[in-house]
Amino acid sequence: MGDRNQFVLGTRHRKLFRPPCLEVGSRQAGFTVSFRDWFADAPGSYLGTDMQPGAGVDRVIDLSGDFSEIAKELPGGFASIFCLSVLEHCRQPFRMAENLQKLLRTNGVIYISVPFAWEIHDHPKDYWRFCPEGIRELFSEIEFDEQACVYHSQSEGMFFPLADGPPRLGRALNRSRHSHGPVYGLAAQLLKKSGLARRLFHYDYLFPPVQLDMIGRKR
Repeated sequence: MGDRNQFVLGTRHRKLFRPPCLEVGSRQAGFTVSFRDWFADAPGSYLGTDMQPGAGVDRVIDLSGDFSEIAKELPGGFASIFCLSVLEHCRQPFRMAENLQKLLRTNGVIYISVPFAWEIHDHPKDYWRFCPEGIRELFSEIEFDEQACVYHSQSEGMFFPLADGPPRLGRALNRSRHSHGPVYGLAAQLLKKSGLARRLFHYDYLFPPVQLDMIGRKR
């Protein structure tokens, strides 16, 4: 299941996604959103999977397992795959990525969202954080669309191009919709430029919660 900014970004690129669809980690929680309604007029075209049963889960399956067993459980060839806030909880991300690429049709589209800088959140365990080159390494068969690859923060609609690098605290606060955001952002920048940040925190780089979103097509 996705968060609000994952849903906003997916909606911006809605025309890329076609059924049949596979959602990885589809179990509903109170703060999550789903793309399932997009395909409500095509029954059976959207399959939600998770490691645990629950609302939004059509099939309980471990997608980091042996692919021969996965292939017995899932229909062949998906045109779209959503893997949102899942890989950080996977003990075998390379195997998961390999299996998802096998499940994706040639020219099919995958939307991957992973944390770059985020608090530890056990569901049931939290293992990894990711950089863009790490995702490209994991998903070597995917040609990522640079226009559809961004960082996002917790504020709805707040996206940053990958080319600009992950947003530091000052940049994120400057763009915050909170009335005091620009003031806080300027203060954060002054702390860094004056050297006070290093003296106070022993480190110049202060990151807000940052998620990495990458959308691409299988070659």
